[in-house]
Amino acid sequence: MKPREDGSSSNYRELFLEICRNCSAVLCCRMAPLQKAQIVKLIKFSKEHPITLAIGDGANDVSMILEAHVGIGVIGKEGRQAARNSDYAIPKFKHLKKMLLVHGHFYYIRISELVQYFFYKNVCFIFPQFLYQFFCGFSQQTLYDTAYLTLYNISFTSLPILLYSLMEQHVSIETLKRDPSLYRDIAKNALLRWRVFIYWTFLGVFDALVFFFGAYFMFENTTVTSNGQIFGNWTFGTLVFTVMVFTVTLKLALDTHYWTWINHFVIWGSLLFYIVFSLLWGGIIWPFLSYQRMYYVFIQMLSSGPAWLAIVLLITVSLLPDVLKKVLCRQLWPSATERVQSTRAQSQDHLLDVSRFVSLHSPSPSATQPGPCSRQPTPTCPESTECSVLPPTVSVWNSRRRPSSRPCPHGPCGETGGEQITSSSL
Repeated sequence: MKPREDGSSSNYRELFLEICRNCSAVLCCRMAPLQKAQIVKLIKFSKEHPITLAIGDGANDVSMILEAHVGIGVIGKEGRQAARNSDYAIPKFKHLKKMLLVHGHFYYIRISELVQYFFYKNVCFIFPQFLYQFFCGFSQQTLYDTAYLTLYNISFTSLPILLYSLMEQHVSIETLKRDPSLYRDIAKNALLRWRVFIYWTFLGVFDALVFFFGAYFMFENTTVTSNGQIFGNWTFGTLVFTVMVFTVTLKLALDTHYWTWINHFVIWGSLLFYIVFSLLWGGIIWPFLSYQRMYYVFIQMLSSGPAWLAIVLLITVSLLPDVLKKVLCRQLWPSATERVQSTRAQSQDHLLDVSRFVSLHSPSPSATQPGPCSRQPTPTCPESTECSVLPPTVSVWNSRRRPSSRPCPHGPCGETGGEQITSSSL
């Protein structure tokens, strides 16, 4: 590649860009602030469209930081101009490794799960109502009660994903710092591509079909109550809604790797809150409501054996494809992160087995350390059992009298000196 005869600078940019593509690192010295920004812009708008990051600690780095996709300012001796114009500020340059490999990795995992999980759970929520219109003559009759419509995204399913997006750690911090190659699993926006988004959407549509048609065909011509009645409109909608709430919450529990007491409290507490709310909402005649269409609906549903069977079966069928996909991908096409997770789980199981083996074969302290009265009997004592417990002189304390000493009836039993045990009886 040769420069153009007219001396234009565009050809030199292409030469410089070609050099950058063939080098692992390029060092540019003695550059003006505008030239730094031009180099970042040149790489930023190349045909590969890479994600650029600029880091600096002075005022001459501000234009470069503003031009890059991600700007990081180091708070140093040259002032705070770079930190004030950056996206992220760090006190020292050595913190860049943890910022990218740990915090950047964690938050990309959390944000990608947060965005796609919201699409998934709302597809599960809306699609059964769309299907219901074909069975109600397009009369705009809702499948769920208004309270369920309002609280689904506010109370029933909001806290688990919120906590996941703040605390999830699919790999330990030490592992991410020790193995930077794990970043390749999320490079180039791997978890927010169309293929992953289509999978989440397909999973939501599949679960919605299972919720609606599973409940519909199971109770279409089936007697489900003790008095021979079948479910009505609101009972059918409550059954679909119950299966949906449990499924989307358990789906998030399957994706959670970092379990704490807060995760358990929020996930199982959300399910418990839904049950308690449904019992109160349908078990009391509320005086401020002009309608009582949900009265005794939830309790009647739980009093039916086929309803319990339907809830368990539909939840299992809904979660089965995702479980099979996770198992097959981990066994046949595992990523680097999944291999690290499997190795960590196996090492923890091995350490647990070793600790159990050591605890079973190690002698107990009581067997190795003799007690205060474990004296060996001598053949000169006619009643060795009694003398092995009682010393030659025993002082007994009584709250009503002073301590008194009484000798052992069989003598010192070959001992030169006598021990003395004092006990208080209150």
